[in-house]
Amino acid sequence: MKRVLTWHTRAGEVGLLLLKLHLLWVVWGLAGGIVLGVFPATAAVYGVVRGEFLQSAQPSMGPREFRRIWRQEFRTANVVGYVFATAWAVLLLDRHLLETADLGVVEPLLGAVLWLVTLFVSCMTVNVWILAAHFAEGPFALVRRSAILVLARPVLALVTLLVAGVILCVYYLVPGLVPVFGVAVPAFATFAYVWGTAVLPPARGS
Repeated sequence: MKRVLTWHTRAGEVGLLLLKLHLLWVVWGLAGGIVLGVFPATAAVYGVVRGEFLQSAQPSMGPREFRRIWRQEFRTANVVGYVFATAWAVLLLDRHLLETADLGVVEPLLGAVLWLVTLFVSCMTVNVWILAAHFAEGPFALVRRSAILVLARPVLALVTLLVAGVILCVYYLVPGLVPVFGVAVPAFATFAYVWGTAVLPPARGS
């Protein structure tokens, strides 16, 4: 009974933390005019989540820590975010061209290659923010590290993508959860999985 009560209390604490993180993500995303605020706010969500796993016995980190990470990661997060935004724009354009142009016998091969590249970039996208929270590196080093992670640990990268995909499906089925938890739930769930694999080595301090 005590174990159930402890689990229930912890679940409530995590739920409250995720709600706070989402609200802070909205506030600081707007603080950067959305265009320059969303990616640092996303990095701050992952940074606070990482802090929770490092300091699980201590009280949750508050808005001050979120603001500190937002400012600290402002440049790196924006560069990383727009690198991936550009990559996705190119992939979507390639998909559109592939669907509209008549490429003859090579079209199935190009389609298969595009799907593989899209899967690879998807895995990089969901893992790069976890790595950004854990390693004090520049944006291009983080992009390179995320590519290496996908190549070296494909199962881990795919499972992380699957975790994020399941949450997005739940959001699609229950859209009312989006304005309540937003980015916070995918961030917490994916980081929890990767953290649990012990693949992240000791890095910068909390």
